[in-house]
Amino acid sequence: MERDRLVDVGVGVISRFGARALSLTSVARHAGVGRATAYRMFGGRDALVAAIVDREVAVLSVHLGGWAAEKVTPEDKVRNQVVNVLAYIREHQALQYVLRNEPEEIAAALVSGPDSESRSTVVDRIIDVCMPTMDPAFAEVAIPDPRSAAELMVRIIYTFMLIPNTAMTDEQLADAVVRATIG
Repeated sequence: MERDRLVDVGVGVISRFGARALSLTSVARHAGVGRATAYRMFGGRDALVAAIVDREVAVLSVHLGGWAAEKVTPEDKVRNQVVNVLAYIREHQALQYVLRNEPEEIAAALVSGPDSESRSTVVDRIIDVCMPTMDPAFAEVAIPDPRSAAELMVRIIYTFMLIPNTAMTDEQLADAVVRATIG
């Protein structure tokens, strides 16, 4: 439980001060624990960042499942997921702080992963977490295959997250994703 609390505090530090301000020392200070406790829990900043990313991806996966469950057809499930994930991104305080003030931090995590040891990117992690719970009806109609369709969805959403100004509404974007991923 202490680890989860430190992850929560880490997200709070990012929300208020940015990703560059995230350190085990800052998290320990804001959590009211000793630095040694934070270092025992995580070992270093990279492990803390990885824990934050893992937790945020798990939370997103639960939301995606809920948004899919609200609809019946694969097309409507994907549409609902895209529209809702875009709203979720816009409302996520830590993510919005970093997007506004430290976009290079997001770009680095998307391209090379959330820590220096990881070979998988955030995109890979999202797909890995979501694949086991993918709706079977979507898996049957996804083109060219379920994993590639999921990857395309995530990459499109991240493109719009990084460059939010667009002539498209969320619904138009969702329709385009449906056309691109469902055969």
